[in-house]
Amino acid sequence: MMHLGLVDFIAFGSVCKSWRSFAVRNWNKFMVSKQPMHLSISSRLNEKECYLEDYQRRKLKTTIPHSNGRICVGITCGYLIFFGREACDFWLVNPVTRKELHFLDFPFGVTPFPKRFRGILVYSPSMSGWVFVVITVLDNKIAFSLPGERSRWYHVTSPCDVHDLHFFKGKIYTMDWFNNLCELRLHPVPTLAPLEVKKFPWKHNYALDFVSSHENLYVVDAFGDEFLAFEVDFGEMKWVKSDRAIGEYAVFLSTFKCCAAIRPDTWVHPWARYERLNFSDGYYESRIRVKCLNTNMWYFPHNCLIDTDSAGKKTDALLNIMED
Repeated sequence: MMHLGLVDFIAFGSVCKSWRSFAVRNWNKFMVSKQPMHLSISSRLNEKECYLEDYQRRKLKTTIPHSNGRICVGITCGYLIFFGREACDFWLVNPVTRKELHFLDFPFGVTPFPKRFRGILVYSPSMSGWVFVVITVLDNKIAFSLPGERSRWYHVTSPCDVHDLHFFKGKIYTMDWFNNLCELRLHPVPTLAPLEVKKFPWKHNYALDFVSSHENLYVVDAFGDEFLAFEVDFGEMKWVKSDRAIGEYAVFLSTFKCCAAIRPDTWVHPWARYERLNFSDGYYESRIRVKCLNTNMWYFPHNCLIDTDSAGKKTDALLNIMED
């Protein structure tokens, strides 16, 4: 079963009740072992079709609800982010579980270019729910809201334009245009707290992206022919060049800022069978021999495990997919 693709796994769980029960019990183990998939969305004005493609060119096709008249501006935690210009709202849709979240009445504008937008979904214990945090690159406002709360957007203002934000080990980090690293605290009062991190290596950051593994937070620069990565050492509060450490990972970068550093030894299939993907826009072999794949949008199957409802709802969603 572990050697099946995502499409075949869903078909496996559709055979009968006993096979379905077995698939549901092993859902977590299966999804964590899967390599990232290439994701593409049709440009039709009506409800859009989404295609997930694995390294063997097998495709999973699904239709995205509530995408009529909306544009896809990003992806977070397994959810595609659609923005409606007329309604000024966000629909977040998981293309695998089909779970949806709705965030209404966004008070600020959204630039339709993916590199100019960043939205992340985080769970806030202090706010007792999932929170959608949004920035528009080259703007100094960071806005956030709980799902379904009409006209309840909160925001905090940065001293200068924010370039990127990232959720790592329960905290939200931002990087501004002048390379300042800050921690965004949502509750009880929205606060952007600067972090004194020494030895920032770059004079510019127009091509920088946050990337994290389970253990570390990195900032990477894949602009041009060379790949550079620096780790945030939170113990000594300084930037450390991470040639050896990042070389242990496969690094996935994308136009839509869905990025990750993943150890290939966690996959069922080896990296050598994956690096030849021709839907990747680039494979970087730098001086530090980093495995780096760059495309328009990656989908990380383990993100399907994130459940934004109470326990059990994810299982219901999985059973619905298998029945379809």
